[in-house]
Amino acid sequence: MSQLTSMQSGLPKRGVTARHIVAMVISALIFGATIYISRFVPIKLGTVQVLYPAAIFAPLFGVWFGVWGSAGLVVGNILSMVVVGMNPAIYPLALLAQFIMGFVPGIAFRKVRFEGAKDRIVFIVTVTLGMILSTVLVALNLVLIQKIPGNVVWGTIWPWMQVSNTLAAAIFSPLLFAWMSDYMNKSGLFFKRFLG
Repeated sequence: MSQLTSMQSGLPKRGVTARHIVAMVISALIFGATIYISRFVPIKLGTVQVLYPAAIFAPLFGVWFGVWGSAGLVVGNILSMVVVGMNPAIYPLALLAQFIMGFVPGIAFRKVRFEGAKDRIVFIVTVTLGMILSTVLVALNLVLIQKIPGNVVWGTIWPWMQVSNTLAAAIFSPLLFAWMSDYMNKSGLFFKRFLG
């Protein structure tokens, strides 16, 4: 009877596995490194980076690794902040925004490849929605926590984020997905289910 209990009647084990950790680490390292490198672009709008290429990678990690890739985005951003001496505690909504960048497309699009124009449209729409939601959270962080005037945030910074984040991701994320997703699937890294 104890053997039967230990085998759990053939049910798969639940919980965090090495595969989940690997997915989170890959997401965190690539996303965090991209943020870190782009921090050295000398032009900023407040504390917001004018160029934010990490936004292009965020939806991909959500689609490939589900919730684990989305969590990796947060870890990567925290690491990039700590390395340059920033305090992550000042950016709670902005960190949540990083998660949303991966979460929305990840939960809405669970395919290995584009099978037609409809898939491309769905992918672009979900990426765009995720970016708009995330930039709203970043803007709220700037206004509520960082005390930047609302007219500056909503009149200048947030519209620019639609170019640097939303438009960039809507154009380049689908191209990278079409190019790399088969490789991710063949390597065994693609998570078929959002929760892994």
